Amino acid sequence: MGKRIEWIDIAKGIAILAVVIGHTLGPYNGQFFGSLIFAFHMPIFFMLSGYLYHPRSAQQECQRGVINLLLPYLATAVVLLILSAMARVLPNPLLNAYFSSWRRGLLAVAYGAGSEVFNPWHWQVQPIGAVWFLLSMFIAMQLFNGVMLLTARCHQRLCQAVSRGVIFAVFTILGGWLGQVAYLPWAFNAALLAQLFLYAGYLVKQTDLLSRMPPAWYLLFTFMWLISAFQGYFALTVPTSPNLLISVMGGVAGSLCIIQISDWLSHYPNIQPVKWLKRYGQLSLVVLCFHLIDLDVIGIEGWLTSNLIGHVGPLMVTIIGISYRISFVTIAMLAIPHIPGIRACFLPRQYLFRRA
Repeated sequence: MGKRIEWIDIAKGIAILAVVIGHTLGPYNGQFFGSLIFAFHMPIFFMLSGYLYHPRSAQQECQRGVINLLLPYLATAVVLLILSAMARVLPNPLLNAYFSSWRRGLLAVAYGAGSEVFNPWHWQVQPIGAVWFLLSMFIAMQLFNGVMLLTARCHQRLCQAVSRGVIFAVFTILGGWLGQVAYLPWAFNAALLAQLFLYAGYLVKQTDLLSRMPPAWYLLFTFMWLISAFQGYFALTVPTSPNLLISVMGGVAGSLCIIQISDWLSHYPNIQPVKWLKRYGQLSLVVLCFHLIDLDVIGIEGWLTSNLIGHVGPLMVTIIGISYRISFVTIAMLAIPHIPGIRACFLPRQYLFRRA
């Protein structure tokens, strides 16, 4: 495995914690702070993947995606199905029967939706939740790698750049349009729109933009990020927002701001919060999967909210909920790497081919 880039781990750590916080805002979700989080927390993962991209054969990219993305998705789905079945058989306040039957659960797993499914055919499919990202990233990387290989046949760099720009622009527009028509399986809509974020990350790396960009530019990026948040909520999984063009621009701008902050933090590697951010980033896959398990089938946050909100009010109960959710994924993050077998499912890149 190649040497890790510290600022990328920090950026992933910030982003995955933003995912956890964004899903736990309760009555504050959809307001400005929630919109500020949703403006960047998914786009940045696609941008970082574009930044780290290296051309591979179609077979290599597919195999890589199956191991690193689909296997953790499947492992998470198995846990959800089992815990949901346990809650149906033995009702209790600590487990939610998220799926009312095995059939509904298996259909949700196969479809892989992050939010409510809509389509002209009126299919009734329950969303599985946050791990839609793993399926969408798998599709997005196959498309992105395919376009990069296809356009590499153009030997002139200008021809390559124009061809790629046009194709990715078409994909992005198509993804936005489909977001108004139907929520396709495996969040295919988001995978199309995310081509722009992948390509933006790729261009940042190829042009060495991070070291060449004047600091004053980040004032503009911050302004664009804030405008995106003020104009409303960006649901990349669909994708939809009050204005998708502003949201896409805000997603790139907000991601660049977080990247700059992460680069600055990487100069202080011995500070404890920075160490923790790096750890969250390195194990962001575990955090995402177990956050989804917590969201769907663990009933503790709901129990805390219902029992405390009358005593401490919505703001304090939201803070308590966020603290609980971060604690839950932190325990999982610290434990999973030490459990043979299970760690290979949720951290296949590190452990799948390593003997226990």
